[in-house]
Amino acid sequence: MKRENGFSLIELMVAMFVLIAVVAGATTAIIQAQHVSEAVALEANVQENLRAGMHFLVRDLTQAGEGIPAAGISIPNTAAGVSAIARPGTPAASIFENAAVPATTYTVLPPVIPGNGLGSVVTTVNPASGAVLAGGFNTDIVTILYADNTLVSSAGGAAAPLLTAAPVTSAALPTCAGAIAASGATVTLDPGCFTMPGSPTPISVGNLIMFHNINGTALEYVTSVAGQVISFAPGDPGGLNATGLPNGTVANLAVAVTPTTISRVWMVTYYLDVVTNPQKPQLVRQVNYPNYPAAAPANPPQQVAEVIENLQISYDIVNSQDAAGTYGAVGPGDAPTAIAPDTPFAFRAVNVYLGGRSEYPYTMTNPPQYLRNSLTTQVSIRSLSFGVLFPTPGILP
Repeated sequence: MKRENGFSLIELMVAMFVLIAVVAGATTAIIQAQHVSEAVALEANVQENLRAGMHFLVRDLTQAGEGIPAAGISIPNTAAGVSAIARPGTPAASIFENAAVPATTYTVLPPVIPGNGLGSVVTTVNPASGAVLAGGFNTDIVTILYADNTLVSSAGGAAAPLLTAAPVTSAALPTCAGAIAASGATVTLDPGCFTMPGSPTPISVGNLIMFHNINGTALEYVTSVAGQVISFAPGDPGGLNATGLPNGTVANLAVAVTPTTISRVWMVTYYLDVVTNPQKPQLVRQVNYPNYPAAAPANPPQQVAEVIENLQISYDIVNSQDAAGTYGAVGPGDAPTAIAPDTPFAFRAVNVYLGGRSEYPYTMTNPPQYLRNSLTTQVSIRSLSFGVLFPTPGILP
């Protein structure tokens, strides 16, 4: 009998088992590759957000103190030396100090204003249920001051001096016939010395203007601009204008009889916003004060990084002292704030920690989990206080 060609049942079964094993192996490899790809994408997302936020923080911190007098900027305060101007963009009631030590009142603004524990409560999300979870401690905030040294007259060329090139009123060259109201309510600039509104970023509502002469400094909030006239009406969001307080105001500078220059100052505050979208906390960069005027805010909050869960800031302090005034007793580095007799004017470096998580859970685990990472850096503040770090024994620095 002639034998027919073909496969036996055993051969077919073996072939099927081999095929199933190959397909199973390939499927497992594809699934693993998919999970690896998912993890890489989520981790890249975390790193992108952390680096974006850190970029802005470092950029502003490196400019801290630029163009700011060594003694800081005076702010309105009472005869008892108490001031309550607002810190922009945070839940804190005022710009003054922190939750870890007794409240400190400033009569002048330092270039870096710490806010240890004054930020929002650290917040995360349950990856399985989506429920928002509050941690057991508060995040930090920080406010940075620096002057705008790029503002020039819009006339252009040699006739376009810096805003700070000459006093508002000057009989000497360059001759300027501007005027500052004795109360500080308005400033009128001579178009021959500075043509409003200036460039590259024009002076506008929401700007902060620093007045400076031999009597000191003062800070006011721009409420309107009309031609060459800048106005500072009462009721500004910072509590800087027309306060009637005896110290730290333009009225204390005798601007009508003393040559006075003006310059624009940026006040930049960083904090975490867990209110707008609790499931995705945001790192916010607030320039000056938000939500004024109400109809069209001049300086709305700016989100610079998403899903940032933690912001912690500490400071290296030049020749830190203890309460008795002993140098070096506390240690110079990594302090959450300046404790008297130290002040923020002694900060020489700022240590920044950002902690973030992925926008979406990693689904390979059961239950799903968020991927987390952190980024830290130290920024040396070129315009702040420098001291003798290694003094001769027995000699105070």
